[in-house]
Amino acid sequence: MINADTHSGIAAFLRRHAPVLIVVVLPTFLALVYYTLIASGQYESEAAFVVKDSRPAPRSSSSSTSMMGATTGMAMAAGSGGAGLAENFAVNTYLKSHDAVDSLQQRLNLVAMYRHPDIDILSRLFYAHPTPERLLWYYLNHIDVVFHEDTGVTTLDVRAFRPEDAKRIADELLKLGEERINEFNRLVSENTIKAADEEVAIAEKRVKDVQHRMTAFRQRSGDIDPTKSSVVGISLIGQLETELAQSDTQLAQMLRNLNASSPQVLTIKQRIKALNEEIEAQRRLTQKTKGVYANIADYDELMLDREFAQEAYMTSASELETARSAARQQQVYVVRVVEPNLPGMATYPRIFLMTLAVFVGSGLTFMIGRLLITGMREHAI
Repeated sequence: MINADTHSGIAAFLRRHAPVLIVVVLPTFLALVYYTLIASGQYESEAAFVVKDSRPAPRSSSSSTSMMGATTGMAMAAGSGGAGLAENFAVNTYLKSHDAVDSLQQRLNLVAMYRHPDIDILSRLFYAHPTPERLLWYYLNHIDVVFHEDTGVTTLDVRAFRPEDAKRIADELLKLGEERINEFNRLVSENTIKAADEEVAIAEKRVKDVQHRMTAFRQRSGDIDPTKSSVVGISLIGQLETELAQSDTQLAQMLRNLNASSPQVLTIKQRIKALNEEIEAQRRLTQKTKGVYANIADYDELMLDREFAQEAYMTSASELETARSAARQQQVYVVRVVEPNLPGMATYPRIFLMTLAVFVGSGLTFMIGRLLITGMREHAI
């Protein structure tokens, strides 16, 4: 049995060291008990990826410069990962944003994963219907997204209270990153091609308008090609006039030997009369209200407009193909370097480090408090 002296000694020890026991020893002991016996284990799934693009790497024109900057060039190439830093940081920022949390909640029910009944009350997500800010804060405490500029690789660490949950979240985050990169590609393609596509549409509309004008002209004039029609008319008149001259010559020769009333002379005269009438009819048709010349002028103008419109269309179509080729060269994509693993053992909490942190923090608190109290006493005196 413990005698009275022992009791008094223990009581005196406790009174003398009460501040240390309360501020340092007790929190450290409670932390050790919690992390050892109560805290739920957390499983960590790890993955790694790099953001690359299809743009060709620039070549140095100077071999000496390349040799002098070889190390720096390799570091920059690795750091960019074949793409600009903007794309890497954009994906990393997205994975740590409320947009990613909303997508995970819709696809995986993130709240249910972190409110599983087997999780201890201090570690689990406290709210069954947390606000977006609280869910984001809890989510950020269980993931790490780190971009390494020296290698261009982004590491992704996801912690959950069940191995399969950690792997599912990591897998889904990689998919979300790939989807966001695809969205970047779509926007780049749209912005690159949009202007060229609009130019093609304008040129195509111009070609159609000219074609409609030509159709209306042909329906109005009743002539498919006034230029050819006028040439045909003039050529026909020339042929008729040649035949008329030949007939006149033949008539003059006949009148030297035959009577004017002979059948041969009468026949040739009738032919000459018919030729004159046909020539006059063709001339009236050709010169009718000066329509032929007006039609030719209008037709030539339409043909010139159509030629310019077709050239503009071909140029804009070529520029559109160039824009599409440039858009394909600007495509960015995610390359998975390390696939998410299914953890086999809990890696958190780290009992020794967490207990040591509580001990150090408690010790510093005690020392600061003691210095403050000592200073206050000295000033009081």
